[in-house]
Amino acid sequence: MHLTWGDKQILATYVLDEVLKPRLPKDAAAYIALTASDLWPGENWNFVFGVASLVDRTGVWSIYRNGDPTTDAAAFRLCLLRTLKTATHETGNMFSIPHCTHYACNMNGSNSREESDRQPLEVCPECAAKICWAAQADPIKRLKSIAAFCKEQGLAPEQEKYEAAIKALSE
Repeated sequence: MHLTWGDKQILATYVLDEVLKPRLPKDAAAYIALTASDLWPGENWNFVFGVASLVDRTGVWSIYRNGDPTTDAAAFRLCLLRTLKTATHETGNMFSIPHCTHYACNMNGSNSREESDRQPLEVCPECAAKICWAAQADPIKRLKSIAAFCKEQGLAPEQEKYEAAIKALSE
């Protein structure tokens, strides 16, 4: 229970170390937990959107602070975008990609809702190269898939950024 605002919180490190890590299948690429409960990473912290291990391939993230998706279509898209940002960021961490400090990038760390909302969904060129290398993915094919997903979900600003990246890489 958070001492200031009284909300119940799950200790994120407990989920990583005591729930996921012992149950991680040997052949799993990663083991992920998603919760609607608030997460707390430990002393001197209020909350965390998500956390992942850079070495154990485990991660947990929460939709608790992402807004009410049932309010209207715009609120749904905002909640979806926030969830995607956290999920893709923590997945990057699970695949040994550390926080990025060189560019505006999905792999930047964030310590508040405002800071997290400023972060882009897309990764920078350096992190994109790491993802494509690790996944043996074709960069343009990857971007086209993400752009199509963004279009289907009504994430027009993000779709436009991915389409601009496709155009830049195709020239």
